[in-house]
Amino acid sequence: PEEAFESDAWHEIPHKRELGLGRDLAFEFVSRELPADQERVQRIFSRPGAYAQYKDLLDERGVLEEWYAYEDARLKEAILEWCRGEGIEVTG
Repeated sequence: PEEAFESDAWHEIPHKRELGLGRDLAFEFVSRELPADQERVQRIFSRPGAYAQYKDLLDERGVLEEWYAYEDARLKEAILEWCRGEGIEVTG
């Protein structure tokens, strides 16, 4: 219900970029998994449409699924850390 969002019991989870998981996470993944492509990824992120090009590169290299798993794991870690900082207990 609309009024539930006006309660202090609800918190909006920040976007992944607000949690520090934007392009820096992509660079971190590439440095671990595709170190020879670091310069190429730097060039990719210097232009518009970077994420589509980045994912195309990962697909070409056969590590796109690994990227999704890595991104998901890091996002979960960041959200849990954010919750702890906000005093939110996470169960389950």
